Amino acid sequence: MANVVKRVTVHGFTEYLRAVEEYQNSSLHMYALFTGSLDDSGKSWCSDCVKADPVIEAAAIELPECSCLITTYIDRAIWKDKNNNFRKGSLKLTSVPTLIKLGTEKRLEESDCAKKSLVEMLLEED
Repeated sequence: MANVVKRVTVHGFTEYLRAVEEYQNSSLHMYALFTGSLDDSGKSWCSDCVKADPVIEAAAIELPECSCLITTYIDRAIWKDKNNNFRKGSLKLTSVPTLIKLGTEKRLEESDCAKKSLVEMLLEED
């Protein structure tokens, strides 16, 4: 059977919530990546995100069958607001990038997202 992986890219909190709502009741393994938005040249304002991106992209190729990875781009101005929706509520993000296995306590933050072994471990099927 082919490795069926759904990749969803959204911008901002509202689009993230819509994507989760759309896929949460499916049988997919759900993952969320929160990362800095890209400028016109395709580079993120977040230096840790720039370092983590190729590691996460390489590991995502090996996602378990029937997985969904929601990548949420966060604008710098929104992230710098300490009261933004990503920082408060159920997500409680403290940094970007953050990679989460939804429905679990498993998460990687900042420089840990650039460590191949940690990313691969988080993305493994239980």
